[in-house]
Amino acid sequence: VQTYFSSFLEIIQTHHGDINETAGDGLMVIFQPPRDGRSDHALNAARAAFAIRHRTLQLNEEYAGMFPPVQLHMGINTGEVLVGATKIGGAGSQRWTFTAQGQATNQAARFAGFAKGDDIVVGPTPAERIRAYFVLEALGEQTFKNVSQPIAIFRLIPPGIYDKIG
Repeated sequence: VQTYFSSFLEIIQTHHGDINETAGDGLMVIFQPPRDGRSDHALNAARAAFAIRHRTLQLNEEYAGMFPPVQLHMGINTGEVLVGATKIGGAGSQRWTFTAQGQATNQAARFAGFAKGDDIVVGPTPAERIRAYFVLEALGEQTFKNVSQPIAIFRLIPPGIYDKIG
């Protein structure tokens, strides 16, 4: 996991993202609107997701026979969240951690859980923001745990694949 996550760091930073947290084999990244205003955080997240997917395939080839291949399940969502630092303390030590929480992060996690091997699943808001740049496959309205209403979700089709679809 460390080998893969470490190789993602530069990709994430290049696309204006920050790693929020890791939990086991899970990784949560936040993409905030760039200060220059020349790009969109949903677009940056989608581009980073494709670059991470590509890097994972390279690493799977490089480590074939040593590690089992890794399959990614990615979810992208946008929305308002609570962002800030949290101090955790006890037994004479303390640690600060950066965190984000809210319905948008919960839904992104549910989208990732819904994704099948190497899919990138996005919600309706990021889908609208990136549809001019990527091909999206509608997956219909889906119901998710701890989400009150069904949500229309979409699968991002990798560049180059849609050229081959008849």
